[in-house]
Amino acid sequence: MADHRPARNPDHKTERPSDPLGPELRQLKGGRAFPPGFDPRAIARRARRRRHTLRGGALGALALALLWVLYDPSLTADYSASVGSIERITLPDGTVAQLDSGASMSWSESESERRIRLHAGIAVFETAGRSERDLVVVTEAVEARPVGTVFAVSADGTGWSALVQSGRVRVTLPAAGTGAGASALIGPGEAASVDDADAQLETSAIDVERALAWREGVLDFKNAPLAEVIAALDRYRPGRVILLNERAAAKRFDGVLSLEDVDRSLQIVAESSGLQLLTNWPMLVILR
Repeated sequence: MADHRPARNPDHKTERPSDPLGPELRQLKGGRAFPPGFDPRAIARRARRRRHTLRGGALGALALALLWVLYDPSLTADYSASVGSIERITLPDGTVAQLDSGASMSWSESESERRIRLHAGIAVFETAGRSERDLVVVTEAVEARPVGTVFAVSADGTGWSALVQSGRVRVTLPAAGTGAGASALIGPGEAASVDDADAQLETSAIDVERALAWREGVLDFKNAPLAEVIAALDRYRPGRVILLNERAAAKRFDGVLSLEDVDRSLQIVAESSGLQLLTNWPMLVILR
């Protein structure tokens, strides 16, 4: 049978109707046509808003991270001890510092003084002897100026801010705030602390060897609140250790715990105090 269809003109191009939606809108539906009643342009506007929101959220998170780095000076400290380790450091003037787990500090000096800023944790200092320039150790709570001594300063909630093993230390409150400028001279076996209620400087006797037992790889407690024991072990373990039982927090604990295996020490505390170990994950331990 003869083919009566008209011959195609190779020079003739059929013009397809333009796509009123555009490729971006059609891509939203995988290239399929929209059903009746849909407003494709509204869908595109919502998609663009979501992209802008995600970009804005990412920029906000980055800004917060940068602010955290700037706000937390311990991240740029001159000396630090990682969680679970103890570092012994000799400072430029010959003073020896022993940093407890998680402690960090910065060093600076001028013609008149040598200054140590303890950002976090506990540090024990053994001064190198007399010097024409004062040595001062500063935390947010106190300033400590030793005179040929072995002493410790804490920037954490240990119940004391400075203690003396040998020699003398002048402890002073910062110039700003309640009790500004108050000072006390403490000697061997004494500690200074700042009362949380009225920000006053207080002194008391302290068992130095027990308070600094971490230098020997152990924690030594005598009639200590369970909350204090848990908080101390938390310093030596990455992540967090959380005690959910508020009644148990006030219980008393006696014992010596090894820092070689913090998880085992936590288990001993839990068993002896009637606590239940809910989780024991690499970065989280929950006791109740």
